[in-house]
Amino acid sequence: MRTKPFILTIASLVFAGLVWASAASAHCDSLDGPVAKAAVKSLKTGDFSHVQIWVGQEQEQELRDAYQRAKPAFEKGESARKLARRYFIESAIRLHRTAENQPYTGVKPADTPLPEDVEAAEKALKTGDIDPALDILNQAMRDEVSHWFQKALEARQDKNKSVEAGREWTDAYVKYVIYVHKLYKTIKAGPPHGVGE
Repeated sequence: MRTKPFILTIASLVFAGLVWASAASAHCDSLDGPVAKAAVKSLKTGDFSHVQIWVGQEQEQELRDAYQRAKPAFEKGESARKLARRYFIESAIRLHRTAENQPYTGVKPADTPLPEDVEAAEKALKTGDIDPALDILNQAMRDEVSHWFQKALEARQDKNKSVEAGREWTDAYVKYVIYVHKLYKTIKAGPPHGVGE
């Protein structure tokens, strides 16, 4: 019977995913994140397209194969449903990370707190109001640039007192200017990755 080896395979993958889970993953990696929600919705509705959009064309067939393996088990008893759900969520998240050209580090637990900036970005999409997200970014930028600027100003006052003071000024100056430059370049560069790029 094929069901038993399938369930053992799913159990092995679930265990491997739990062992290697890491906090370094993106917010899409959580059990209550958008990829997991789309995977469960596809299993419940029988509509693969809910999760299909979260991967690139290169990962689509592998995700479709995982879906076709998980769907029959999902329709069986509660135990098989849980394993099929977890297997398909892990497959979807792993392939989503591949589409982003990012490492898969496992599935984070549900209710993993989001960083403030990610939470603000998500909320902006829900409400249609970008201002709170911009406020967080503007405040962080203002605080950090001001910090490095102030250090450079303070060091400049004593730069001619000694070689050591001159080096402290040079260090503060370089850190300030490089920080502003890298911040600007990061802003102008846009997102470092997407899905399927």
